[in-house]
Amino acid sequence: MNPYVNQMWTPRRWYHPQSDPRVFAPIYYAQPYGWPAPQDRTRPQSKYPNLNSTLAADTTLVRYDVRKAPYDGILFSTAAQLGPTSALSSPSSAIRIISRSFPWTLDIQAPVTCAAVFDGLYKMLQEPLADSEWGIVCTLDKSRRETIEKAAKARMERDKVKKLKRIDWLGDMTAFKGLEKDDEFEKKRLLPEMAPCPETWVAKFGKS
Repeated sequence: MNPYVNQMWTPRRWYHPQSDPRVFAPIYYAQPYGWPAPQDRTRPQSKYPNLNSTLAADTTLVRYDVRKAPYDGILFSTAAQLGPTSALSSPSSAIRIISRSFPWTLDIQAPVTCAAVFDGLYKMLQEPLADSEWGIVCTLDKSRRETIEKAAKARMERDKVKKLKRIDWLGDMTAFKGLEKDDEFEKKRLLPEMAPCPETWVAKFGKS
């Protein structure tokens, strides 16, 4: 049965967004796990072959301000092209993201996609700043307190949410610059008695 019979408009075809030519998503990230297809040697090769090149700090071309939701902060065609692709080229039950720019740990369970990474970062940084976290800042780090207060004031004028958020911790360093490996920092950052995650990556941020 045709649901569009006797109606003025019948859809001709699905809309497929045009791919962003500036963003390179390796073919094998959109395929089932297995041996990767030959890479395009004309493009820069990442130091992290197991990480999708759109997430790797040394090759990413994605421009994303983590103050915005991914569907607002990433070009639509880029998000449509990369969102469902795997963040890793080999099977993994989870990916862990830490950073020198914030004190929290983000664990993302499978399926580990590029969209899950961007969405996870945004949602984590939108959480309210805990009283205990603010207490530590006020006691130990005067410059961090000033950075948070300045960022919070500017944000509150935009979104009218009158409470501190984790995103304020970043100040004006809210531009996502990709993920990288840092084994020494990873070991130092791991909470005692917490199980390590083989796919632990360090998020980098720059001025927005």
